[in-house]
Amino acid sequence: MISDEEIIEITRKIENAENIDIKKTIEKAATAGYLGEEHFYCTVLEDGGMTHTVPEILGNMYKSQPLDNLYFDIISKALDLDGIYISLAYCTSQLNIPDEDCSEIIEYDDYELDEDEYEYLIEYGLITSDDTKKFIVYGEEGIASPGRTDDVGIIINIINGEYKAYFALRSTDQCMSSFRVLPFKDSYQKEHILSLKNPINKILIGMIDETIVLK
Repeated sequence: MISDEEIIEITRKIENAENIDIKKTIEKAATAGYLGEEHFYCTVLEDGGMTHTVPEILGNMYKSQPLDNLYFDIISKALDLDGIYISLAYCTSQLNIPDEDCSEIIEYDDYELDEDEYEYLIEYGLITSDDTKKFIVYGEEGIASPGRTDDVGIIINIINGEYKAYFALRSTDQCMSSFRVLPFKDSYQKEHILSLKNPINKILIGMIDETIVLK
């Protein structure tokens, strides 16, 4: 398990987003590994953290848009406004991923409860374009996970002429028509869904760190 200190080190490393090759990172994310092509993608942010896909901006949200000059021109312009969000990781308990398809299986037990106090074992598949891992935790640990329609990635924008990047969760629910991006924070308790100390987020951030293409 990645330590709290290692997570802070990773977040500080990506904060200077000038080191990130945004185009190549998006292109790499589009080959979504275990989930098949084009599962991960980039969306444009607006004030308030709502996101829009490039096809949606071009007037047809149901049409696929190739990663061509027009696509990256829109992404480039968005960086100067409210920024972009690149989807890079997915967490789900809905997929039955065979152990042999995982590079690592991580069992989490932090509270050391008596065996008879555990009842509900949950297996999460953690997936990036590069890797697939399995995280096993008892529900009694109280660790929040991303929802079925959520994903994890990075926000990138330009602030006062400098590129900045932040880890975040892109989330929706059945009542919303759009996704909202919510940044992670180290001030939340580890059980919180947006906590940098959350063990699921720590693993996902470590996996994302391996998928980001640097210049």
